[in-house]
Amino acid sequence: MPKPTSWPTYSVSGVKIAALSPQHAAQLIAARRVREVHLCTTHTLSEVDRDPKLRSALTLSDMNLPDGAPIAWLGRRSGVRTVVRGSDLVLDVMRAGNSQGLSHYLYGGAPGIADRMKDCLEQKVHGVKVVGTECPPYRELDDGEVAALGRRITSSGAAVAWIGLGTPKQDHLVHRLAPYTEATLVPVGAAFDFLSGNVKQAPPWLHGSGWEWLYRLIREPKRLWRRYLIGGPRFVIAGCWHARRRKAKQA
Repeated sequence: MPKPTSWPTYSVSGVKIAALSPQHAAQLIAARRVREVHLCTTHTLSEVDRDPKLRSALTLSDMNLPDGAPIAWLGRRSGVRTVVRGSDLVLDVMRAGNSQGLSHYLYGGAPGIADRMKDCLEQKVHGVKVVGTECPPYRELDDGEVAALGRRITSSGAAVAWIGLGTPKQDHLVHRLAPYTEATLVPVGAAFDFLSGNVKQAPPWLHGSGWEWLYRLIREPKRLWRRYLIGGPRFVIAGCWHARRRKAKQA
């Protein structure tokens, strides 16, 4: 069953999205008010009708955040003013939790990326506590490995574990991992590359404009063309279908 929330939500493609500012979302995560968080892009929500496990993960999540301009635009009537970007969320949570000694675990990226991310974060957020880093294997973890990962996160003392595998792999893992650790789990995908300096982010003036995807596509066309040129239209079609279905039920 979906978990009750104390904040407003709105529906996109049949998924409840939290109508929260980036600052409010960061404060809730830093205060340990949520345990399973997902950042929803158009790519994420274009996959939910084809991936029952992904829809289940998002339905049972404590909080789904609008990580993409179209998702944020659809929440304007609910009070959403801007997107919640993964890399910004990492920094906001670390700054918000620093006075409490909040500790963090980094699981994701190619070999060496999590360690480089740790070094960069320690320069950006003075005094931040990163208590563990791991590079995941290039395959799905079996149940025993998921449980072992949960134990490693717990034994590290981390309050928040940031997962960077890409959608939907990271969303699947967060949902499978949640029963094995009390840490708050947040999948942030490309934030590992951005915050490690491995990939250059779009300039700030593009953030929330709806055109950040084009900047990323130009820089990484071989990896991202399918996500944006196929996933984007699929998201629009699915969104229209769900909107019509919702109206029909209300009639």
